Amino acid sequence: MLLRRSPHSGGIPKKSPGRTPTPQRPSHPSHPTTPLQLLLLLCLAFVGHVSAQFDRTISEQESKSVVLPCPVNEEKCGKLHSLNWFKGDDRIAAMLLGDSNVTSVNKEFEDRVTVEQNPYRLVIKDLKIGDEDIYLCDTTFFIPEETCDNFNGYRVELRVLVPPTEVVILDAKGDRIENGSVVGPMQERQALKATCTVKNTRPQPDVGWFRGTKRLATYSPTHDLNEGLYTSTLELDWQLSREDLAQDIECRVESAAVKSAIVTKFSVDLQVPPKSILIKGVEHHTVQGSKVVLQCDIYGARPAVNLTWYNATSTISPEENDLTEIRTKAFEKEDGTYHTQSELVFNASRFENDRVFKCEAENIVLQINREKPISSTKTLEVLYPPVVRVSPPEMVTNTSEIVLLNCEYFANPASLTQVVWYRNGDIVNVNDTDHYQGGNSENVALVIKATDKEDVGNYSCQLSNAIGKGISEQQIDLDVQYVPVVEVLMIPEGPVKESDESNVTLFCNILEANPSVLTKVRWYANATLLKELPDCEETREDLCHIDPSKLLLESIGRGFFYNYSCEGFNAAGWGPRSEEKELMVHYEPGPATLTHFPLVAVKKKSVIFSCSVDDPGYPESNRYRWLRGGRGPLQDIVTRDWTVEPVGLDSRTNYSCYAYNEGGKGVMATVNLEVHAPPFFIKNLPQYTGVLHTTRNANLTCRIECVPRCEISWQKDGKPIEKNDTRYFVKEKYMDASPATGDFESMLSVLHFNLSNWPNSKFDILADNANYKCVSTNNSVGPGINGDTYLNIEYAPINTTVANTTVYVQEGTTPDQVICQSFGKPEPSYEWRFKDKTIRGKTLIINTPMQRNDSGTYTCLAFNKHGKSTAETVIDVQFKPRCEIERREIDDQDTLICTAFGNPVEADFSWSIKAENETVEYLGSGDEKAHADKSFYVLQEDYAIARTYRCVANNTVGSSAFCEIEVAAGSALFIWWQEQLAWWQRWEKTTLIILVAAILGLLLAVIIICCIIICVCRRRRRQDKLHDKSSSLGEPLTEPGEYENLPFHGLQTAPNKPLNATRFDDEFIYADLESQHYGPINYKAASLYAQVKKNKKTGALEELK
Repeated sequence: MLLRRSPHSGGIPKKSPGRTPTPQRPSHPSHPTTPLQLLLLLCLAFVGHVSAQFDRTISEQESKSVVLPCPVNEEKCGKLHSLNWFKGDDRIAAMLLGDSNVTSVNKEFEDRVTVEQNPYRLVIKDLKIGDEDIYLCDTTFFIPEETCDNFNGYRVELRVLVPPTEVVILDAKGDRIENGSVVGPMQERQALKATCTVKNTRPQPDVGWFRGTKRLATYSPTHDLNEGLYTSTLELDWQLSREDLAQDIECRVESAAVKSAIVTKFSVDLQVPPKSILIKGVEHHTVQGSKVVLQCDIYGARPAVNLTWYNATSTISPEENDLTEIRTKAFEKEDGTYHTQSELVFNASRFENDRVFKCEAENIVLQINREKPISSTKTLEVLYPPVVRVSPPEMVTNTSEIVLLNCEYFANPASLTQVVWYRNGDIVNVNDTDHYQGGNSENVALVIKATDKEDVGNYSCQLSNAIGKGISEQQIDLDVQYVPVVEVLMIPEGPVKESDESNVTLFCNILEANPSVLTKVRWYANATLLKELPDCEETREDLCHIDPSKLLLESIGRGFFYNYSCEGFNAAGWGPRSEEKELMVHYEPGPATLTHFPLVAVKKKSVIFSCSVDDPGYPESNRYRWLRGGRGPLQDIVTRDWTVEPVGLDSRTNYSCYAYNEGGKGVMATVNLEVHAPPFFIKNLPQYTGVLHTTRNANLTCRIECVPRCEISWQKDGKPIEKNDTRYFVKEKYMDASPATGDFESMLSVLHFNLSNWPNSKFDILADNANYKCVSTNNSVGPGINGDTYLNIEYAPINTTVANTTVYVQEGTTPDQVICQSFGKPEPSYEWRFKDKTIRGKTLIINTPMQRNDSGTYTCLAFNKHGKSTAETVIDVQFKPRCEIERREIDDQDTLICTAFGNPVEADFSWSIKAENETVEYLGSGDEKAHADKSFYVLQEDYAIARTYRCVANNTVGSSAFCEIEVAAGSALFIWWQEQLAWWQRWEKTTLIILVAAILGLLLAVIIICCIIICVCRRRRRQDKLHDKSSSLGEPLTEPGEYENLPFHGLQTAPNKPLNATRFDDEFIYADLESQHYGPINYKAASLYAQVKKNKKTGALEELK
């Protein structure tokens, strides 16, 4: 076979990453070559090499797998013989094709490199940086075709990509700036220095500094290569400006190793000064009292400015003026600067007119650069109403004189629209030209041509302009003097009580006067001059230096009862005398006189008291006060006469009265009232008195109220009870009055029954019932009274009976009434009781249909407070029978038994046969055999067909339903079978049950006896063993030579130590170990010995308890 290598086969020189390999010249058959041909070939080869140095570029990240393809077109090139892979100039793998493909890989790459076919390719796993190179797939064909275009093999440039491990930004100090952080604060025109470092990446990255979309001018980056990885560094030195506000400074890294650019950024907290300031607000002017808002806007500052308002040169502070408000707020703009807006709010006044308001602002940038704050000003014009002032403040004049009142003002605007003068708040009518002059916009001052007393007052001036009106804060006090007009006042003003001996002060009060001070006063009593004050001519100096308008009257009595008046004197002279005023003096009435009728009062009647006086006092009295028992006065009684009704125990006391008026109360009069009571029951006899006939003590009590005292006697059935009657004795006591109950003195009498002197020492229930009476004598105020009671001897119920002792009733019907009767005092009450039911009443009435379970004994209970008694009646509920048939052998005869269940039990029976054709054959009543509820019918011994036997039971209530039994056909065989039955099979079922129970009971008794015997024997055996061991401890338990003859001789010897009865330390089975797990024989003896102790007194061994 002819093999030929393709014309493009040959190696390529090894290259370093990024360099172009130099192609090797292919070998050809030797022939003479001219220099010109050689030069031409070299040029063509060089051009071909430059234009096709590799066919494909593949990039993959480090540590991953990469597939390098090798396209083979066997249709153009022929059948492939072998394939070689070169990395640079080194062959790393080869594949020989044939019947069995052979693949060879360089040992350096055999763990990571695989050559595959269909399609042909080279697979590199766990890609490393050193794997980056130009790979050549060199193919060899058996017979290359001329159409083959594969001259130099297939070249693949493999690039190994390594993403950066990190991108770090450092500041000028070398400190790391975190991604997304803020640097600063920094000021405008300050240099920003930073370094961006991209670490451990491949290929060489493109690094740049950006602000938004603008690339910043910087130095060229530096690239350090270490073990195939690049570390690139790019420095930034940038002068900050307003364009950097709210912008991110980014370090962008672009590389083939990353899908998109890596951006690490930071922002700068850039501080800039304010750019502009402007005041807005009042455009032309404002009016006093209006709300003024001046707005100051500062733009372009970061951080926000601090703002100050000035009024001229004075700082405006809201704390110093509650009416001034400063509202400041800052808004952050998109570029990071702040728009600060401040509003100065105040109410305009005339003091702000022509004032210059200034807004001044600065921030930290201006302070650091030592620049002046920026400011803006505004001059304010305020229109305000007139501010008015009047003069002179005070003026004193006499009547009929000319007076000038001045009014001055200043205002904006200055022209006036109205002038108004006020006196004491009322408008002065300046249009009255006879009395006034001026007082208008041309002549503001007011002239009073001739004064009089009506002109006295406080004058103020009010002026108006286009803005408003203003009134003078000061007033002109004009005083015009005139003579006084007076009146008399009294303190106290009302009537005066003589008994108080109080003082009264008279005042000469000025109604009209100017001056309003009295220098002299004349006092009159009933129009007669009483005194002129002050009195400096007499020797008493205390009347000279006093207030003449006051006159003191001391210890007022009825002698001061006059009409008083006065007249006053001031600088204008004596005024007229005042009207008279009366001084009213009240004094009390004289002593009272008290009488009453009748002289002795009677209980429950009335008594009239009368009170009178000789001197009625002033004002005259017609009112009286009453006291009872020293308590009072009574508020609801003020009349001269008082009727007390009804008279009771509490009326037995003293009574007092006196007359009174506004002057006081007169002398009191007092009397004592005596009260008597006619006979009256406090405790009367009851109409009925019940006494138990067996009682040992009995009495009747009577208590009668009577003053004076009365006597009490007793009667039986209208006849007096004699004192010598030994069956009775009487105890009496005169009781004191009881204020708690209102009872007067009373007589208490108790009639005792001396039962020891009565027949049989007790009451007779029939003979001793009687009427007893309590009788009193009369007294001076009433007749005697009496009361009676019927004494009834009582006893518990006796002789209790019922009308019917037995009541028969059919089921489903109601029974007749049953009446219960008993004797007793008081009259007994009745109850009927049955099971857990109770029916109250003397008569047993059952209105519901009776059922068979209602049969039973019904008990009548008669009772009163002294006892009870019972009687019984039986209600028998009768019902129709029901029947049952059973088949038994009686006296060797096959017998049917029909049993009736009903009430009454006695029943008649009727037997019949129901054949298959529904015919009925009556068989009679059967044989009762001395049974009232049973009937017996003997079956025939031989019958050829099956029969149904029927039975009907009948009692006095009615007939039962049919009861049936099926009897099979009989034959000689059946009779023979009965003869062949065993003896026990012939017994009745009940007899068999009794026999089996007896046998089982006997077996149980035998088992119990056996158990008792076994327990006794085991206990005795244990005691015997205990005594044997206690006498022979230590001796062998077997005879000599006996152990050697045992079948288990030779087994391991049991351990010579105690064994646990339930646990062994080894796994051996000892032949001499008993089944009770006591251990070996000798050990068992030791165990038994451990369970006994020696008695110190007897020396015997005893078992431990």
